[in-house]
Amino acid sequence: MDLTTKNWVFDDLDDLDDLDYEFARDHVAEPEPPDLAHLAACDPAERTRLIDAYVRGELARVLRVPPDTIDTVGRPMNSLGIGSINGLELQRRMEAVLRVDVNLNRLLRANSAAELIDCLAGQLGPGDSLHKHDGRGDHLVAHDVLGTP
Repeated sequence: MDLTTKNWVFDDLDDLDDLDYEFARDHVAEPEPPDLAHLAACDPAERTRLIDAYVRGELARVLRVPPDTIDTVGRPMNSLGIGSINGLELQRRMEAVLRVDVNLNRLLRANSAAELIDCLAGQLGPGDSLHKHDGRGDHLVAHDVLGTP
């Protein structure tokens, strides 16, 4: 192995003295699930802010990156690194926490995480929201398909 490769491979060798170093670097905190009753009652701006924080947290957990590094506006989901396997994980986690049906195919083809956040904000708002869709149509998010707790 040449010197350049050795330097590249063993560049941070000092950090290996700490046995938890790699785990600590790779570990992302579990996102805090939003309170569904509060989401339904709060104003649209607050609802969008809370869902944005939750979706960023879920994306960060699935992608193993810090939440503040996720571009929710400028990049499609597949460009963020969401593929079929981690997309399925993301779908299942959001469905379980938010009690909505998330269309996996639409999730994977979404123009941005902001599109998902906007759909979720509309679904989790008051009953008269224009974003509400019953059933499993061709919508990114459908409300109450999974039932209530």
